[in-house]
Amino acid sequence: MVLWSIAIASVIVAATQMVTWRTTVLGQSAVGRVQARWAARAGIERIIATLARHTESPDAEDPMAIVRDLEFDWTGTLESGSWDIRHVAEGQEFRGPLDLHSRMNVNSITKLQLGELPEMSIDTVDSILDWRDEDEEVQGIGAERSFYEGRDLGYVPRNAPFKSITELELVAGAWPEYVRGEDWNLNNRLDGNEDDGENATPEDDADGRLDTGWAGYLTARSTQSPLGRSGFPKIRLTADTDPAELMEITGVDEAQANALMNFAETANGVMGPLLSVDLGELVGQPAQNNRSSRGRSTGRTSRNAGGSGEDGVAALDNEQLKAIFAECTMTDFTGPDRIPGKVNLNTAGPEVLTLIFNDDPGIAESILALRQSRAEGITSIVDLLEVRRIDPDVLSTVADQLDVTGWVYSISSRGISPTGQVIEIHAVVDRSTLPVKIIEYRED
Repeated sequence: MVLWSIAIASVIVAATQMVTWRTTVLGQSAVGRVQARWAARAGIERIIATLARHTESPDAEDPMAIVRDLEFDWTGTLESGSWDIRHVAEGQEFRGPLDLHSRMNVNSITKLQLGELPEMSIDTVDSILDWRDEDEEVQGIGAERSFYEGRDLGYVPRNAPFKSITELELVAGAWPEYVRGEDWNLNNRLDGNEDDGENATPEDDADGRLDTGWAGYLTARSTQSPLGRSGFPKIRLTADTDPAELMEITGVDEAQANALMNFAETANGVMGPLLSVDLGELVGQPAQNNRSSRGRSTGRTSRNAGGSGEDGVAALDNEQLKAIFAECTMTDFTGPDRIPGKVNLNTAGPEVLTLIFNDDPGIAESILALRQSRAEGITSIVDLLEVRRIDPDVLSTVADQLDVTGWVYSISSRGISPTGQVIEIHAVVDRSTLPVKIIEYRED
């Protein structure tokens, strides 16, 4: 009996030890996951703090300052763990968050530009345009409400701007493998299942390079900001604009200020033509000493001796143009809808730049060379007038798609606990107004 009692007691003690050990392991794992989660969240908050600082006190002469600071924040260590923030753009890995303004906004991209995307068919282009326009008329060989209702898909076109890039997958012909490529969870990072061939979804090349599909070219999240490069609200050019304020901020004279206000009220009142046509010509008052350079810096530096005359308006020089593009707008920001964002010349890759400039890789290479030659990068779209390969008339047509800073960022922060547990948090944040807003958030 004694021996049996000892044997039974031993079994009970061993079982208790086993349960206790497993409970301890599970507890340590749970604690590790909590530590990893808050480390990842700390990385998100660090990025948000940096974005808020640059929005409140921007360096107008150094657009690359925010890029450098965000790269510096890519990693950090706490007592309970560390974070790691990286992203892939056009096949290359970079430290820090992804500037979504390095991609084109799907709500403002043109039909011609859409057609240049890989694996993009003509009918899918038309279907994308049909999805985002307000009417029910089919464009070309696209698809409207009747198409989706006839196939009992359970949804119809929004007939309004896309809310997210995943919404693109609802469009006829826009298959997930085209939209996402190998980046199946759209975190802009190369995960293990995205680099293992056919072993797990999605199928990939197992080449150590992330194919981001159309999502690598497009975004629906980027937005324009009502703030100028100085950090103050932009001056909206209308007939009611205060000429004195406009003259003080941009350095234009009274005649030029009035001409800008008049041009903004015309049917063609957008900023782009200022880069290729003299201001006087735009309002029907050509300058007396007008030159034929049409936007080149050599012509922009010449102004009438008296600033302006009875027969014309002095041409804007490059410094005035830079101030106008930095601190003025012809866009109305008072409405409830977000304004589709522009492409940041300081973060866009060669493929996106090639897409913008009529499928000309030479122009993309020239822009990259220009921004890499200066520590501050490209400080204004006016700087592109220095690129000989870019025709001012072409630049004026794409000017409303270009900027030199980003307002919306995608952050993929991986938190790592001291025991090795990993949690990833993906957030999209908007700094176009203060405080910085989180407009998308998920934890993996």
